[in-house]
Amino acid sequence: MISGLDPANEQFVTSLNDLQTRFNNTQQQLSTGLRVNKASDAPQELSDIFQARADLARVTQVGQNLTTIKSQVDSADSALQNAAQLLDQAGVLAAQGVNTTETADQRQALALQVQTLQSQLVGLSRTQVDGVYIFSGDQGGSPAYQVDSASPAGVDRLLTVQATQQIADPSGVNFPYAMTAQDLFDKRDNADNPAPENVFAAVNSLQLALQANDPAAISQAIDGLHTASAYLNQQLGFYGAAQNRISASLDLAQKFQVQTQTRLSDLQDTDVTSAAVQLTQDSTNLNAVMSAQARRPQTTLFDYLPIP
Repeated sequence: MISGLDPANEQFVTSLNDLQTRFNNTQQQLSTGLRVNKASDAPQELSDIFQARADLARVTQVGQNLTTIKSQVDSADSALQNAAQLLDQAGVLAAQGVNTTETADQRQALALQVQTLQSQLVGLSRTQVDGVYIFSGDQGGSPAYQVDSASPAGVDRLLTVQATQQIADPSGVNFPYAMTAQDLFDKRDNADNPAPENVFAAVNSLQLALQANDPAAISQAIDGLHTASAYLNQQLGFYGAAQNRISASLDLAQKFQVQTQTRLSDLQDTDVTSAAVQLTQDSTNLNAVMSAQARRPQTTLFDYLPIP
């Protein structure tokens, strides 16, 4: 193809285009904060950039998931501590009731207080966090228990579920973080009868013994309360371990996030100082080229030919 420009002008246009392109690219890097704005900016680094972005998104999501579960585990631990305190209160009432100086009316009054404690225990079994019943296992949309004084355990079991939920730590290892209300408050044997560790049944037995004005039954109920209380405190250890695991996982997620963000920044972010220097140089070069072009003689041989 025959060009309409002489070689000097062609060289000028080519140099001007190169300088202008570099100037625009540097300006874009400074305005976006990114050294790599399109694939052609660093094709050899695209794979590493995409991988770093994916890693950052994953570890960020892991951190968000852990934070959500942490609130559930913290609430569960608090609920169990409250339940342990309610059992302690039941023990105090039982100690009063077993006293031989107590009258039938006094024991009836104590029974009403124990009934209130049972209702509070059921309320704890229905603890919610962000609309999730945290002791309802895999069916967190519904409560697991309600009060029923006619039941052997003093409650109705509304759900029979397992807690199979697990949460992943930043390294990808899953661990459990939940137990069901049945596991915690309504321990049963293989025949589905209340086990000695059954919290609801222990409190209900005390209530019935007080209502019956039966010191021997009250004394037996005290033993049941001790067994249930020891069991419940053992389950607190599960949530304490889960809290420690989540806390460590959140710390690790934060470290991974910082490391991955640093790696991504190294791959794609603008070196502001270098880019600013480059922009100044490019601007100076553009001005110099334009100035030089303006000073070039514009006359040609034809300008010296006589006009006919």
